[in-house]
Amino acid sequence: MQTVLTSLLRTKIQFYKYLKPRTNVVTYSQLRQITMFPNNNQKQFNDDENIENESHNLVGSLSTTHKVFEDENAEIIFDVSEKQEMINLEDLRIEEEPHDPYEGINLKRGVNGVFEIEDLISLLQKSNAKNIFVTSVPSELQYVDYVVIVTGRSKKHMQSLANFIRKVYKLKKNKTDFLPKIEGEDSKDWLALDLGNIVLHIFSSFARSLYDLETLWSVGPDYDDKSRGSTDEDIMEQYNTFLSDLEPIENNDDDKKSEMYRQ
Repeated sequence: MQTVLTSLLRTKIQFYKYLKPRTNVVTYSQLRQITMFPNNNQKQFNDDENIENESHNLVGSLSTTHKVFEDENAEIIFDVSEKQEMINLEDLRIEEEPHDPYEGINLKRGVNGVFEIEDLISLLQKSNAKNIFVTSVPSELQYVDYVVIVTGRSKKHMQSLANFIRKVYKLKKNKTDFLPKIEGEDSKDWLALDLGNIVLHIFSSFARSLYDLETLWSVGPDYDDKSRGSTDEDIMEQYNTFLSDLEPIENNDDDKKSEMYRQ
């Protein structure tokens, strides 16, 4: 019986507590949320959508003033060796203009011979021959019109001079003109070419000062210590020692003319 009374009493106390007036404060924002979002799931969905929209608007506003970085648009920075290789490859791609070694050279045959003396001097200057000496030969000697003496800077330069003169001669000559050979090819001090109306001597500096042909041909035997007291025939014989092996290539159809140039 006591247990029943105790239970009823406890129930009565709880009932009075429930009937006791309570003050609950509801804010406007809470009321608005209750109205707009009847349940939590709907509220979470709308919040996610708002965040996505705000993010999209942010990117759009930035894209109007800033460029989006992309790897394919980035500049590749090479190291020094790679940069140098690129430069070298670009140089190789540049097409070099063909060089004509005979540009500016008169390839027309002369009137007095294959070479006119002016054309030969111009060619020697173009080939960097040193100390060009030209002298005319008296017609009574019946030899050539001119003797030309130059100095080469080296044996290689001397050979280059002789070969280039011979090549140009070959381009200028007619079919009936002989083709001269280069004499003294085994010598390191002297080369010679008989060009018909002109004889060309190419000396080293040492040999040129030793033989001193300039004095022989320019001032004559009376003022040349090496040939003083000699006659014109003796001087010519002395000079012919340089030309003893000078023998041009013969043309089959012009043997007589070739024999003349052997003298």
